[in-house]
Amino acid sequence: MKAELFNQYALHWAAGFLVIYVLSQLLVSKHSRFQFLSAIQKSVLVKVIAICGFGLAYVVVQFLAA
Repeated sequence: MKAELFNQYALHWAAGFLVIYVLSQLLVSKHSRFQFLSAIQKSVLVKVIAICGFGLAYVVVQFLAA
């Protein structure tokens, strides 16, 4: 088994995370449900949504690719 130093799809995953992060940022900034939160709470929520969304996307892609 050949070990790779750099995954050939690493840039795709990085771009995918960036898209998910931007979408979560837009969701938190525009949705009325999150307007009562402070700036710090919004920042943390964006990061949590982005990480969970990316984790879910990764699992789905890996499941479909198998």
